[in-house]
Amino acid sequence: MRAQDIADEILSSERLMNSQAFADRVYTDEPILRTGTQVLEQRKHASLRPRVETRVQRHAMPAQYRHMRDIARSASTYDRMYTYGASGSRIFYEQGKYMEDFEDDFEGKSELYRFCGTYEDLGDYDLRCYFTWRSQFRSGSTTYAPLSFLYIYAHEIICGIGVEQGAQGFATLRRLSQEYAGISASFDSHLTRWMHDYVIYHDLDKTLIANSLETSFSSRVALLAKAQNTLVAHDLTVWPAASVENLPTAQDILDAHCALSRYRADRSRFIREHRDDVAEVCSRVFAKMVWHCHKRRKIDYIDGLFGGPVRNSYTMYPSAIFWTSTPHPDAEYALSDAESYLCERGFWWRRVPCRRFDTSKELGALMHAIDCRMRVAMGDAHELKARPLPKYQGKFVDEEIAALLERRKAEEAARIHIDRSSLVGIRSASMRTREALLTDEEREDDEPVAAVAEVVTPVECTRDAATGSNGTTDASIGQSQGVMGLDARQASLLQALLLGDALTGWNDLEISLAVDAINEAFLDTLGDTVIEFDGDVPCIVEDYEQDVRDALA
Repeated sequence: MRAQDIADEILSSERLMNSQAFADRVYTDEPILRTGTQVLEQRKHASLRPRVETRVQRHAMPAQYRHMRDIARSASTYDRMYTYGASGSRIFYEQGKYMEDFEDDFEGKSELYRFCGTYEDLGDYDLRCYFTWRSQFRSGSTTYAPLSFLYIYAHEIICGIGVEQGAQGFATLRRLSQEYAGISASFDSHLTRWMHDYVIYHDLDKTLIANSLETSFSSRVALLAKAQNTLVAHDLTVWPAASVENLPTAQDILDAHCALSRYRADRSRFIREHRDDVAEVCSRVFAKMVWHCHKRRKIDYIDGLFGGPVRNSYTMYPSAIFWTSTPHPDAEYALSDAESYLCERGFWWRRVPCRRFDTSKELGALMHAIDCRMRVAMGDAHELKARPLPKYQGKFVDEEIAALLERRKAEEAARIHIDRSSLVGIRSASMRTREALLTDEEREDDEPVAAVAEVVTPVECTRDAATGSNGTTDASIGQSQGVMGLDARQASLLQALLLGDALTGWNDLEISLAVDAINEAFLDTLGDTVIEFDGDVPCIVEDYEQDVRDALA
């Protein structure tokens, strides 16, 4: 069958003519082969057909956008191919500087679903949406923004576009971090690192980033290394009871162990309740481990746990678009005693006290053993399940726990307990002894005082104390004789102190004895003394004045 007959049969098929594929099509004869002139002519007519723009008509774009695009087009092909390299960063910087003060008020909402880190990654519609959002953010308004907008704006701040480098730039980064916190874990992580590098690069106050996790980790490792070197230098095989220069306290040693160990000792109830005892055991076990490693190992204790101090090359603003026209001058930035950053000929270096920044499993096992065995030794009701531990480390822990309990027992035995109820009897006995030892001449010197004491009888003293300076009488106080086991003279002293009258007819010894008797009487009911001495003058404690009045009433 000829080819023409086959074609006619196919085209005349009723099934094909009724199908959807041929519903709206009109077929005409056209040559299978076309000349180059025919192809060019077809493309020319196709280019003249009106292009449908679904979002933004190109003629509506402000002239600043076209000029910004021209900056990228004027760059070499190599520069445009490697957008995220050094040349691409320079193009971003030049475009950003040109659009530094530009503002837009485009009415649209970008819905980017892919990552864009530069202006060239954005289409015309999204580009206008970005500059509109940037204008609103600069004016203090926080509106919805795709993740790509946040990255591009952070790159602008790092490059110093539209913001003064230094404190103002860091404040803008911090505001961006706070306003859009939680939008992406990756963005939060990158922005935290960039803020850290921004402070170092521009030599800002180190307190702005002093609480970062790596900085805290480095400081704790440096503290233990410092304690280790001090123990070895002073030949201290046990933790000293007295303070030694450059040696941290036992509490600092415990805090460092809690932060650097894999065992979460800071969550232990027992450690929180017995912090002083645990700190003492921990510091002494630490000293033993230091000397054990110093004598038996080739590397020190802390170096074995976390690695020794290192100096590594450091990348400023990793994964960010960053470019500057002038390299950073040589400088050194000490973030802490343990961590510093150095710039030499434009290259950055970082000095840290350890090679590894992971919590120590070995240190965690030791802290768990201290917590577990101290609970058993001290009779705690909640015991922990023991974990495997090297025998020599277990021996260190047991020895220090036993030594702690012995010291606490000795301190308790040496503690002096004073029975305040016997003070009155002791003073009365001392009065009789003093009277027996007085000579006749000394007794004659004391007679005028005794005579005055005899003139002012207890009843008179009570009457004077019950009467105020204006001659009025407090009836409730006048009925207070014999209250709480006090005699009339002691009650009169208490009344005089309540009314603020002068203590006439009393010598120092009598006042002291009466005050002791009054305090002893109120100790059983209030659990505290109600009279204290301001120098040599007795006065009622202000907090208990109403309680005394109620008792006398």
